[in-house]
This record gives sequence, C-alpha cells and structure tokens, in this order.
Amino acid sequence: MKQIKTFSDLRLNTQCAYCGEYPETRDHVPSKIILENPFPENLPVVPSCLKCNNGFSLDEEYFACLIECILCGTVEPKRIQRESIKKILVRKPKLKSKLEATLVKENGITAFQIDKKRVENVLLKLAFGHAKFENSETVFEHPKVIWFAPIEILSDQEMTTFLLGDNLEVLPEVGSRAMQNVLFMNELPFSKWTTIQKGIYEYTVITTLTELKVKILIWEYLACEIIWDR
Repeated sequence: MKQIKTFSDLRLNTQCAYCGEYPETRDHVPSKIILENPFPENLPVVPSCLKCNNGFSLDEEYFACLIECILCGTVEPKRIQRESIKKILVRKPKLKSKLEATLVKENGITAFQIDKKRVENVLLKLAFGHAKFENSETVFEHPKVIWFAPIEILSDQEMTTFLLGDNLEVLPEVGSRAMQNVLFMNELPFSKWTTIQKGIYEYTVITTLTELKVKILIWEYLACEIIWDR
C-alpha cells in the first residue's frame, strides 16, 4: 500500500479512533487476521486505547473464521484453505463447534446462520478506523446504516452502484490522507478505492454534504457499507 504522509492537525491524534479516550497504542485497520500472509507494507494504523485495541479481537477472530468457512463451505480444518484460520479452528474447538452449529445445508447449498451483532461490531470498527485514517477526524456516533451482503446476491446494477466512486461534495480535512488522495473527474473531486491487499481487502471513504460513507469489499465476497449523517 502506498504510504502518504499526513499534514493534518496533530491534535486530531489525541483520541482513540473508536471511543475517544486517550490512545496508548496504535491499531491496524484492517486487523491482520482478515488479511493473508505475506502482509502488505504500510498497513493503515490509527490511534487506539488499550481497551479498544484488545476489545474487538474475539469478534474479529470469529469474523475471519466465518468468512473463510463460508468461502470453503465447511468448518473442517483439513478443508480450510487459509493456514492461519485452519490453526485457529484446531486451537479453538469451541469456536469451531459454534460455527458448525450454525451451518445449514439445504438442497445442496451450504450456508451459515451468522451472528449479526458480532459481524456488525467488526464492520463498525473497520469503518471508524478507515474514516479516521483517511479524513484524520474521528467519528464516534453510531451510524444510521450498517449494511452488508454477499456480492453474489447483488444485481448487476447494485454491484455497479456499490463499486462506483462518488463525487466528494465536501473536501476532507486539509493535510489528511484523503485530501492528498483525491481524484478530480471533470474538475470535480472524486473518491477512489484503496486496495490494501488485492482480491482480499479494498475500501473507500466518501464525504457528501449530508453523509459520511465507508464502503468495504472483503475477500471479493462481502460488500459492506456504513453510513453516518453529517
């Protein structure tokens, strides 16, 4: 990932990106458990308090295992492709059993009854982190929308709309990464997707007059959109 030095107000880094408390540490966004070895250089990092840095770990672990199990259609470690996830399922039989209990097979189709609250918690963390990393400013309000869906169930029009960038009606914080990364299309500022790891993780942050949007595409499987009122 291309490294861009920010020149925004340093005082914007005196709060945890997730809760606003004093940040004793820094946190990768996204967490490495969602990515694959070898990890890309210059992973995004945001200020984080210890509580938040550790508090999302179990949900992120569940989320990463869930995505891999869905993609592989099984919870059996020997049939899991990602070595890191395979090791987790072997090391944590309770997590494996929980995932196995939610596996449903019907008419030859394998599906999982997901823990929506845990998935939304991970997506909210990712969105908070990306908004902070790109715009420098923190967002603490609960979003009005946390949406996610497998791309395979989206229509062509829905997929095109999701992947399409948007005109930025409000320019980001001066000196922020987003401000330096703005594309200009027909003389209008335009958002673009940032690739953390090709085929695994991409995101974009869009600021309009009325909304802040974070879109994420995970493992070319899960489309996610988180929206706040401005």
